[in-house]
Amino acid sequence: MATRASQHALSRAGTELYLDDLVPNEKLSAEKLSAEDAWISKCDLDAFAADIKALGKTLAAQQGDADVRHLNKIVCWQRACTALGVATMAMPLGPLPFNPIAVWFLSLGVLTRWTIVAHHVCHGGFDKCDTGGRYHRFTFGVGSVYRRCVDWLDWMLVEAWNVEHNQLHHYSLGEDSDPDLVERNLDNLRQMPALLAPVKYLVIAFLTVTWKWFYYAPNTFKVLSLNRMRREADPRLEKLSTQLQEDPCVVGDWHFLLGPSSLFFSNVEFFVRVLGPFFTTRFLLLPAAAAAAAAALAAGGVLPGGAEPLAAAHAAAAASLVNLVLAELLTNAHAFLVVATNHCGDDLYRFEQHAAPRSPSFYMRQVTSSVNFATGDGRGGHGHAADCVDFLHGWLNYQIEHHLWPD
Repeated sequence: MATRASQHALSRAGTELYLDDLVPNEKLSAEKLSAEDAWISKCDLDAFAADIKALGKTLAAQQGDADVRHLNKIVCWQRACTALGVATMAMPLGPLPFNPIAVWFLSLGVLTRWTIVAHHVCHGGFDKCDTGGRYHRFTFGVGSVYRRCVDWLDWMLVEAWNVEHNQLHHYSLGEDSDPDLVERNLDNLRQMPALLAPVKYLVIAFLTVTWKWFYYAPNTFKVLSLNRMRREADPRLEKLSTQLQEDPCVVGDWHFLLGPSSLFFSNVEFFVRVLGPFFTTRFLLLPAAAAAAAAALAAGGVLPGGAEPLAAAHAAAAASLVNLVLAELLTNAHAFLVVATNHCGDDLYRFEQHAAPRSPSFYMRQVTSSVNFATGDGRGGHGHAADCVDFLHGWLNYQIEHHLWPD
């Protein structure tokens, strides 16, 4: 590895790498590197960074109409999933108390709207393409409840997610200031004695199916609030330790009245502005719409069995709510599997110091602290079959490439 200043230091838990005291081309001695880190001494970071930057420019120059057509295809797939889920959520499926078809497609529609469409649009992936202004990072889902509902309605406030993910996570990857550092966020759980292993599994099971509203929505909103406080030189920042600012925030952290997070936002602001729009639309308006449609069909004699409008409305609303709740649990679990696994694992590096954006060490960190999974058809092919694999991954299986060129 070529020498860099201390801010470019690459470290791993248990192995500190301070390279600023080395002269150019000096090999790192065995006293400073463990066997598993020996590759670092042979890596030319400057040449690596130059290659990455050159490749990034080449890829950016190739963007055009084909990318827009592909985006529109994926948007159609996502909308079809949502439409199919909504169309079947009030329909029983044999003796089952829920409709697995509705649950799956409702879940997949939410996941792919976030991880594929919103994720890449909010990163500016289509800013330089001609999308008629529809898919631009500075307008997509931000500025009003209307734009949020039209573009990307989820538990997280779009502006909050943009700051937490696009800025802090991507440019502090693997550092303590990375708000998505799973190893640190679950440190209390990881330190529990083996005797309490069943409790650990129960907690993980709960987080797996609830993490978007329980953790991600409040934590991203906390990061947005901190960002605003810094811009406004808010004197309350003096009360907040570095640890308090970096610690994860979950629903209930502020004990609903006082507590740490009351310094960042109020209950009314969080529940009304952040969680409210998605909850109201998803779990109140959609079942109500299904009930109204069922009542109208029953009144017109369309439904089999001569069901009364009121009974039909009640059954449709109840079935829809059950399927929507199950879809919520499933989409959380699906997202957990394709999101959390991108940056956790014993063989991934953590860092104690910050690397300057787009510096040689910054690029190396994106590779050594990110994970790719099966991409496309596994043979470099393209087309609908390959896209299906990536679609189910939420297009997060190209995580290394995404982190190398996040914007």
